[in-house]
Amino acid sequence: MYLVRFVFMSILKVAITQFNIAWKDKQANFTKIEELLAGKQADLVVLPEMFQTGFCTDDAAIAETMEGESIVWIQEFSKEMDAAVCGSLAIKEEGVIYNRLIMASKGEVVGHYDKTHLFGMGGEPEHIAPGSSKVDMVVQDFKIRTTVCYDLRFPYTSFNDSEYDILLNVANWPSARITHWDVLLQARAIENQAYVIACNRVGEQLDKDGKAFYYPGHSSVYSPSGEQLAHSLKEEVIEISLDKKEIETTREKLPFLKDRRM
Repeated sequence: MYLVRFVFMSILKVAITQFNIAWKDKQANFTKIEELLAGKQADLVVLPEMFQTGFCTDDAAIAETMEGESIVWIQEFSKEMDAAVCGSLAIKEEGVIYNRLIMASKGEVVGHYDKTHLFGMGGEPEHIAPGSSKVDMVVQDFKIRTTVCYDLRFPYTSFNDSEYDILLNVANWPSARITHWDVLLQARAIENQAYVIACNRVGEQLDKDGKAFYYPGHSSVYSPSGEQLAHSLKEEVIEISLDKKEIETTREKLPFLKDRRM
């Protein structure tokens, strides 16, 4: 488990950054994120899957090392925001490329999670290696289970076997299957009695053959009882405060987690 900071608080201020990612233009995306978050205050800033390139799995040239320009940027940005900042990108390590969620805080990388379930329909397994471990990270006093996009379809990845408080998912989830996204997010909140924070992108992206993919947003936050607390269809930053007492109250009133068998 990764510990981001040692100040324990029952309120977590979250900024979910839903935007139209510029295709393979890292500097343009860095600038867009900085502009959207200018003047915002948060404990946790959430960026989409492959936030600095768009969902591109077949171009090894976009992959960076853990010392690359995007890592340097997220470290510096976390320092400027005085917050934990997370999002995924293509990382190359010992000749292998991962779709890796990075968490940085106060100028340092404090944890990472490699996407476990790779999107076969999109050819992701042909170019990206899967991760093999569940990863929880702690921001303030909130334990967070980190997942990336397609992981959402596999509930054992999110199974609350560690008493986590928040399930976090960063994604490039297209319009064609957005109803699945909405239902799965709510289900994950209900079955795990945890907040769900989900950050998707908006806009259009063309693949190498010129085929267009559309992304409708639907970045959302759900309560531990499955109530939708936030939802967006446009390019914006969703700001919301989460109260840990809500988790405790839900689990005390409906102690379903105590009946787990596996």
